Amino acid sequence: MRRFLLFALAIELVVTVVGCGRGAPDGRASDLPEAIEQIEETTESFANAMLDLSVAVKTGNRDVMLAMAADEVTGVPLPVVRGSAEDHGWFSLLDWVPDDESILSAEDWLERLEDLRTQFSEIEDVRFKVKASEVALDGKTVDGRIAFWFVGRNSNSHREWVRGKARVEARLSPSGWKIGFFDVTEMGSMIAVVDLFGEVGEPAGLDAVDPPYGASPAPPYAAHGAAAADVNLDGLIDLAAAGPKRNFLYINRGDGTFQEVAQDAHISMLPVAVTAPLFLDYDNDGDPDLFFAAIGEQILLENRYIPDGRVDFMDVSYSARVARQAVGFSAIAGDVDGNGHTDIYVASYNRYGVVLPDRWDGASNGTPNLLFLNRGDGSFDEVAESWGAAGNKWSYAAGFADVDDDHDLDLYVANDYGGPNDLFINVGDGFEEDSKARGVSDGGYGMGVDFGDFDNDGDLDLHVTRMSSTAGKRILSRLGTGELPSRDRLKIMAAGNALYENLGDGRFRDVSAEAGPFSGGWAWGGGFIDIDNDGREDLFTPNGFISGPSLKDT
Repeated sequence: MRRFLLFALAIELVVTVVGCGRGAPDGRASDLPEAIEQIEETTESFANAMLDLSVAVKTGNRDVMLAMAADEVTGVPLPVVRGSAEDHGWFSLLDWVPDDESILSAEDWLERLEDLRTQFSEIEDVRFKVKASEVALDGKTVDGRIAFWFVGRNSNSHREWVRGKARVEARLSPSGWKIGFFDVTEMGSMIAVVDLFGEVGEPAGLDAVDPPYGASPAPPYAAHGAAAADVNLDGLIDLAAAGPKRNFLYINRGDGTFQEVAQDAHISMLPVAVTAPLFLDYDNDGDPDLFFAAIGEQILLENRYIPDGRVDFMDVSYSARVARQAVGFSAIAGDVDGNGHTDIYVASYNRYGVVLPDRWDGASNGTPNLLFLNRGDGSFDEVAESWGAAGNKWSYAAGFADVDDDHDLDLYVANDYGGPNDLFINVGDGFEEDSKARGVSDGGYGMGVDFGDFDNDGDLDLHVTRMSSTAGKRILSRLGTGELPSRDRLKIMAAGNALYENLGDGRFRDVSAEAGPFSGGWAWGGGFIDIDNDGREDLFTPNGFISGPSLKDT
C-alpha cells in the first residue's frame, strides 16, 4: 500500500542518515541499519504465515492449523476456561483463566485452538498480528510478540471480542513456519449483552452497492460520503449519498423504510464526480439545500420544497458562484463571518496517481481549499486566500468550533501526508493559523476531524482520525532509543487516531496514549457519538482501503 511504502522509505532514509543503531544480545541479529531490511523481510514472512493461520482458524481448516505447529509446543497455551465477568450495563468484561505452562503435542495444540473456536456459534474475524520481533542470525528463527483476537457471537448468541497477547517463537522449515513456543501473557473478552445496532440496510431499502474500485476506467481517486437532513420537512430524517456512478436520495417513509427518489429530484446524475454531500439552508427559506464537494467544479443545489411543495433540487452553482475548481474531498458549513447566513468550507486534496505528494512528512503540493462566504442574496464570495485558509496541503477533512470561546467559529483542517494540520483562529475578518502553539499541529496522515466533550467538562475536545501501522511501529522500534531525526513525526504517523483534551483556554493536551490508544488501522472520518445514551461521548472510526483477496493484501 502506498502509505506503508512511504513510511518504510522514510524509515530507510532516517536509518541511512543516522548510520548507527543498538546491538542485540544473545546472538540475535543486531539492529544496525544494514540488518533492518533483512530482519523485516523475515518478520514479514512470519507475519504472513500468522495471517494464514488466522484464516485457517476462522474457517476451521485443521490441516493449515496443524501444519503451523512443531512436534512439541511449549508455553502457556490458549485458555479455554472462562473466568469471572465484570458487568458494565449493556456489555461485560470477562477474564479467561490462564493455564499452567505445559508441553503440548501438535495435535493437543490444535485442540486448544479448536476448543477456543467452538466457544463461538459464529465467527466474523480471527487475527494474529506480529507486533514486535527479534530474528536469529541465521534468519530462520523469530521470537515475536503478537496480538490476537476473535470476533463473533458466542454460544449465547452475544457478540464477543476475545483479545489477548502472546509471545511466540517459530522456525522456518522447508514446509513453512513451525511454532515451537506459544505463551499467552494476557487474554480477556468484551461481550455485548445487548445488540445496540443491527444491519437493516436491505429491508430499509438502503442496500445500493457501488462497483468495485477499479471496475470503471480511470476512476478518480476518492471516496464517496453521505449526509442526513429532513428534506421534505415531515419530521423524519432523510439521506443523501454520493457514488462513483450515480447519487442517491432516500426519503424516509416513517415505517423503517426509505424511497429512493434521486432521479425525480434531479440529483442522480451530476456533471462532475461528487464526493461529499452537505446539507445546509443557504437561502434561509427553511428547507435544507444540498452542496456537493466535487473533483472539478463544486455544486450547490437549491431545495425547491419551499416554495413548490415537492422534493426537487435545482442547480444554482453558477448563479451562487460556487462552481469553483477543487479536488473537494469534504465540506462543512457554518456562519464564519457572523452575518446570519451559512458559509461553506471545502477541504481540497489533489489528484493522487496523477500527482504524487512532494513529501511524506509535510506535503505542500496539494490544491487550495475553498471558503465560500454567503452574501445573503443567494450568492457567495470565495475568500479562502484572503482569509488565510486556502493552504497548499493535501486537505482531507475540516471542522468548525469556537476554540477560543470568543463566540465565533474557528477552523481545524486535517491534512494528509504528514500535514501538519491547521488550526485557524477566527479574528473577525480572517483566520490566523495557531495549531502549534495550541498543541494540535499533529503530523500524522490526517483524514477526519470532530469536536466533542469527551470528559464532560463543558468545553470541546478534538478527535483526529489518522492511520495506525503495526509494521511501521515495529520498524520504528528497531531504531533504538537514541536521538533520531523525525522520531516524533514517525511515531505519530504509525500511532493511530489522536484525542486532544481542551484545557479550557483554547489550548489542548494530547491524551491519546492515556485515553486510548486508538489503533484504527487505515482510518477515515468518524468521531464522537454517544452510542449507548449514557451521557458520555464515545468514538466511532470507520476504516479500510482497497484490499486483495488475501489478508496479506489489505
